[in-house]
Amino acid sequence: MLSRRGLRIKAMQTLYVTACAGDADNRQAMVHLHKSIRNSHLAYLYALHFLTELAQQVDLEAHIKKNKYLPSEDDLNFPVTFFSNSVVQGLIKNQYFQSRLKREKLTDFVDEEYTKIIYQQLKDFPPYAQYVMAEPSAEADKKILKDIFDQFLLKNEYFDEHLENCIPTWADDEFIVKGLMEEFFNTPLTEPNEKKLFDFHIMEEETVFAETLVGKTLGENEHFDELIKPKLQNWELERVSLIDRILMKMALTEFLHIPTIPTKVTINEYLDISKLYSTPRSREFINGILDKLMNEMKTTGKIVKTGRGLIE
Repeated sequence: MLSRRGLRIKAMQTLYVTACAGDADNRQAMVHLHKSIRNSHLAYLYALHFLTELAQQVDLEAHIKKNKYLPSEDDLNFPVTFFSNSVVQGLIKNQYFQSRLKREKLTDFVDEEYTKIIYQQLKDFPPYAQYVMAEPSAEADKKILKDIFDQFLLKNEYFDEHLENCIPTWADDEFIVKGLMEEFFNTPLTEPNEKKLFDFHIMEEETVFAETLVGKTLGENEHFDELIKPKLQNWELERVSLIDRILMKMALTEFLHIPTIPTKVTINEYLDISKLYSTPRSREFINGILDKLMNEMKTTGKIVKTGRGLIE
């Protein structure tokens, strides 16, 4: 399940694409939003599958070495620790996971050349080299997969290129998939958890949240422009980057139309997102504008928050 930040990022992407296309069609924006959210889930499933593909390279190499005409002692004792990894084997043997891959046609994404190149590079990854020579344990099995994904694959140019070829939104999905992978590693791979781990699901509350961000921000685009302009201090609105304008307008939507989220939480979320997607100076700039607008709207009673601890 995507986090609120993940949904904010997806809404931001949708608003950006819509603005660049010069099309304010709400229906088309919603189609894009839901497709984009789904792409994150597909990227997550494929990332899991790719880990098993890397592990199967170990088994393949071991087989080749042992079947040499005159195999050496090292050939015969080539470590297959990674292929035997309990989590990897759990994924390979999990019929529900495998059926999801086939249903979404994700196995079609496998590219042997990319897999081989990345596997050869993996062997030089220090945590991997240490893992294959150590005593196996369930804890070590889980940790090495997490380390490979977080510290190796997400920094690997070939993996990045491969995923971009498979899933067009990958460049913007990395942060979201990392969160989904974290949830996977913290959840036991048991039959009762299969749907939670592998099915695409988003609660109605989260759907409404994402759709409100897109729909209200589009619907009140010109109104939000007029709110922001007086706070720019000798700047033309058009000189403000498109991403910064979108982030500020999304924050205004949360101020005015999502009563269950405190204004300070909203501001902090968009400041953090600006660090990922905008310029180094954007954080301070956005914070200044939103702080002014928040204080003004509170004074005039336009911001109404409800719920325990949220009445301001």
